[in-house]
Amino acid sequence: MFNFGMFASNLPLSFNTQYRCYSVAMLSGNERKDVERGAKIILPPSALDILTRLNIVYPMLFKLTNHRLKKYTHCGVLEFVADEGKAYIPHWVCIIYIEI
Repeated sequence: MFNFGMFASNLPLSFNTQYRCYSVAMLSGNERKDVERGAKIILPPSALDILTRLNIVYPMLFKLTNHRLKKYTHCGVLEFVADEGKAYIPHWVCIIYIEI
């Protein structure tokens, strides 16, 4: 990345990390049934910590990638309550796009 001095703080930084993905159906509690109907994921609190330090643009849009199959899709985030190292995504996203 190039450093443009005083303008560098205005550039949005990227958030690039890997999580083990699970279907939302594997998340405990029935209060998240509606997550299956949308295109939003649940990430760990550490993701929120990192994102708050970046110059991010709202609404946040994430690119989910399965490098092995060379497939990807985009989604938003619903909550930051997942266990560390894990991301929970709607089951239909798992099957159609990511095939985990």
